[in-house]
Amino acid sequence: MQQKRKVELLAPAGNMEKLKTAFHFGADACFVGGSAFNLRGMSSNFKNSELRQAIDYVHSLGKKIFVTLNIFAHNSEIEYMPRFIKLLDEYGADAVIVADLGVFQLVREHASNLPIHVSTQANNVNWMSVKTWRDMGAKRVILAREMSLKEIKTIKEKVPDVEIEVFIHGAMCMAISGRCLLSNYFTSRDANRGICAQDCRWNYKVIAEGHEETGAHDIIEEHGSTFIFNAKDLCTIEFIDKVLETGVDSLKIEGRMKSIYYNSTVVKQYRQALDSYYSGNYKYDPKWLYELQTISHRLYSKGFYLGVTTEEDQNYNTGSSYSQTYQLVAKVAEKLDDNKYVWQIRNRVFASNELELVRPHQDPVKFKIKNFLNTKNNEYIDVAHPNTVAIIETDVEMEPMDLIRVKLPEGKSDSDMEMGENTL
Repeated sequence: MQQKRKVELLAPAGNMEKLKTAFHFGADACFVGGSAFNLRGMSSNFKNSELRQAIDYVHSLGKKIFVTLNIFAHNSEIEYMPRFIKLLDEYGADAVIVADLGVFQLVREHASNLPIHVSTQANNVNWMSVKTWRDMGAKRVILAREMSLKEIKTIKEKVPDVEIEVFIHGAMCMAISGRCLLSNYFTSRDANRGICAQDCRWNYKVIAEGHEETGAHDIIEEHGSTFIFNAKDLCTIEFIDKVLETGVDSLKIEGRMKSIYYNSTVVKQYRQALDSYYSGNYKYDPKWLYELQTISHRLYSKGFYLGVTTEEDQNYNTGSSYSQTYQLVAKVAEKLDDNKYVWQIRNRVFASNELELVRPHQDPVKFKIKNFLNTKNNEYIDVAHPNTVAIIETDVEMEPMDLIRVKLPEGKSDSDMEMGENTL
C-alpha cells in the first residue's frame, strides 16, 4: 500500500507560550506576527528579540515557523519594511506571509531566498491567480475561505507545483475575507490593519426613515435580537478526510489571539484526525467534535467547503456570545520528586473540584487532589487563585505544558471565566 503524503498542521501563536503549547499538542508549524506589519494589531505578538528566540526554539524541534507580513502597506511602511525583512532572513524564518504585491516585491529584492506564502487576504479563488503567484516566485498560496472542496481540488490539479494552504478551523468573516468596511466606518478600526472591532456581530435594527408612507422596515426577532451579519465559526473536523483528499499541503487553524486552552485543544483534535487518516484505517471519532465544544467558540459551520452558505451558517440570535463546557484552571510547569508537580494557576480552582488532565496523545484523565501548597508562604490551601503558583501531589502522570481543566456548570458564560488564562 502506497504511503499517503502527510499534510502540514499549521497552528496560530500569539506569543511564546502559545507557540510552545501548540507544538506540545501536535502542530507541525506555527505562524506568528512581529510587532508591526501584520493583521493582528491587538495581539501581543513578538518583539524582534522574541522572534529570534521563537525561530531558534522551533528549529530545535525540527519544526517550521512562518512570520506574517500581511498588511496592505502604505508608503511610510514601505520605507521601513526592508530592514525587518532582512532581519527575518537573518533569523532564519521558514517563510513570510504576504498579501500586498509591493511587499511581495520587497521580499524578493531584499531577501531573495526567503520563501513567500501568499496570504488569504489576497483573496485567491481560481487556479489562474494561483498560477500567476507561482510564476512570480510564491512557494505557497493560502486560498480564500470562500472555496468549495471541488474548487480547491481543481486548483491543485491545475497548479500542482505550488503549495496550497486552507483554513480548517476558526472565525469566519461576514464579507469576502478582510474586505469589510463596517469596523472602519463605525469605530475607525481598520480590518485590514488588524484591529477589526467585529461590528458585524452587533445587534442591529433597520428603519427606512423618511419612507413612512411605505412602512418602516424594522427587523424583528422573536428573541429580541437581530444579529444579521453574524457568521458561525468554521469547523471541518467531521469531514477533514474530504479536505485532505483535495490534495492541499497545509491545514491552517485561525486564532493568534485565542487562549492556550483553545489552541491546544484544536491542535490536538485535528492532530488525532490526521493521524487516524494516515494510519490507513480512518474513521471519524465523535469525541473530536465533543472536545472542540469544550473550548470557547461560537456555533460551528462547515463554511463554504460543501457549497454556498445559507442561513444555517449564520447565528441570528446570540451575537458574539461564546459557549464552552470546560475552563482551563492550570498549566503544569514542572515535575518534582515524589509525585509532586508545580502548577501555574490560570483561573480560580478548588481542591474539591473534579479535575481533568489534558495531554497531547491520550483522552482526558479525571482525578482529584487534597489541597494546594502555596509556594509563597509554604502553607496548604483549599483554593488557588489566578496568577499564582502552587504545588500539588497526585499519582496521575503529568508533563510540563499539560493542561488542567474543570467542567463548567451548565449555563455559565465563558466571558466570566477567562480573565486569568493568559496573564501569568
